[in-house]
Amino acid sequence: MIRTMSLLKPVLWCCVILFLITGVSAFSVAKQVVEPLSILNPGDGVNVSYSVYTGSGTAFPSYDDLQFVTDLNDPVWFYSIIVNSVENVRPVDGGRMLTIAGFELGYRNQDEVVVKVLLKGKIPISASPGATKTLVKIQELDARGYVLPNTVVTIDRLIGEPTPPPTPAFGSIVVTSNPHRANVYLDNAYKGFTPLTLDTVPNGDHMVVIRLDGYEESSQKIVVMGNLLPVSAVLNTKATQIPTSATTTSATGTVTLKPGQTVAVSVPQSGSLSVTTSPSGALVYIDGVMKGVSPTTIPGLSAGVHSVSLVMTGYSDLKTNITIEAGKNSEYITGLPPVQKTPGFEMILALLSLCGFLAIRKIRR
Repeated sequence: MIRTMSLLKPVLWCCVILFLITGVSAFSVAKQVVEPLSILNPGDGVNVSYSVYTGSGTAFPSYDDLQFVTDLNDPVWFYSIIVNSVENVRPVDGGRMLTIAGFELGYRNQDEVVVKVLLKGKIPISASPGATKTLVKIQELDARGYVLPNTVVTIDRLIGEPTPPPTPAFGSIVVTSNPHRANVYLDNAYKGFTPLTLDTVPNGDHMVVIRLDGYEESSQKIVVMGNLLPVSAVLNTKATQIPTSATTTSATGTVTLKPGQTVAVSVPQSGSLSVTTSPSGALVYIDGVMKGVSPTTIPGLSAGVHSVSLVMTGYSDLKTNITIEAGKNSEYITGLPPVQKTPGFEMILALLSLCGFLAIRKIRR
């Protein structure tokens, strides 16, 4: 029994080694060329050439086969086997599958064996444009005719042009100005102060207007196409004409201006008011006109005293006066007191209703 087990050990080791070898590719693929080099479309003719090195230091297993598979229409195979630089041209073959028996490739370990292949065919009409198509699949079959998964090599190409990603329906605008804190209007609607980022702007034509007291207005027409657009403006100060001779003071001293000469003078005429309430959501009235919902910033308020009213359901109204300074942003932050209910008020109403009901019944009797 022991002698029998000793004789079986070399056989078992040979089986293990054979199993490991059959799981590893015995070839490599190089010199892949697909023509035409331009875009391939359904129905186009195509040539695929490549070289398979089946023996270089390790001989191809004689009990395995080398197989080529294609999905091209009207395929024709041209191939030759080159052993140590001696080429043996084989007959032209057709069909979607070409199999070369292992005994044709199984030379010595020191021999160099190369299979040179040219495949001609047509891209199927049913091929999907924008998708990748496998032109040739190169694989090794074991002695039972099964494909060794680790040996599969494919030559792929894109059919048609790749499908472009869909364009988003909205884009964004980043608005900056010099000087900053200028008012931004998008399609005549006020949006805030610069620097400002506007998201979810619908695709299409838009008008961006940038205004700042004492500076010339800047307006730009833009086209949003699901992208991020920068909008920048350098605001120029308004020029005021001096009708007669006058003097003005600069950083270097007093300058005399002649009639008709202009000087850049920045004279802000209005300011803004930022209103924040706790809780938020209060209606903000300026001089009796509703201007927004807190928190909000109201621009373009003339310099001076303005009445401010805050109205919110469930809370007491607040009224106050705010002084607006030209060229500045004033802030008003306040809490809203809840409406105080009289204890037992609902009970009194219920009793009065009951008394009235009883009185009406008595009169009817």
